[in-house]
Amino acid sequence: MKNSDTSEITTALKDLPENVSDLVKGSLDANNFSKKIDNRNALVKMGPYIIPKMHKLLVSDIDALREEAARVVELIADKRSIPFLIDLLDDRIFEIRWIAAEGLVRTGRKCILPLLKSVRDGRSSFFFNKGAHHVLITLLDARERKKVMPLLLSLEDTLELGETAPVEADNAINLLFGSKSNV
Repeated sequence: MKNSDTSEITTALKDLPENVSDLVKGSLDANNFSKKIDNRNALVKMGPYIIPKMHKLLVSDIDALREEAARVVELIADKRSIPFLIDLLDDRIFEIRWIAAEGLVRTGRKCILPLLKSVRDGRSSFFFNKGAHHVLITLLDARERKKVMPLLLSLEDTLELGETAPVEADNAINLLFGSKSNV
C-alpha cells in the first residue's frame, strides 16, 4: 500500500472507534496474510456490533476498504446488510460483486424477497442481473426455480439486459410469496 493510500484509509476510518479502525487497517495488510486474517476474524467476532460500521465503509471510494468491509459483512451474514449487498451486486470491481452475491447467499432465503423487489423496481445492469441470477439459482429449490424460470432466463439474457425482468420479478414475488408481499 502506498503512503497516499494509507492516508486516505486513515481519513476514511477517522469516525470509527480506534480499536475497530486498527483492526480494519490490519485486515488490509497485504504483506502479512496471518495478520490480515486475524484482524478480519476479530472484526467478524464483533458480530452485530460491527455491522453498522462496516455498512459505512461499503460506500467508500477506496476499493480495498470497500472490499474488506464487504468480506466482513459477508462472513457475519446479518439480515441488516441485505440492501447494502444488493447495491454491491453492481459494483465496478468483480471481487466485490462476487463477495456481495456470496454474502446474500450466506444470509439465506431472507434476501430473496428484497432482491426480487429490487429487480421488480427496475434495478438492472449486466453485472446486477448476473449477481441476482447467481443468488436466486443458489437459494431457490428446484420447484421454485421452475416456477420462476422466466425471471431467471430474463436475468441471464445479456442481449436484452433483462428487459422483462421487472415484470417477471413481480410474477415471481406473487408466485413465491403470495399476497403477503404487497410492499
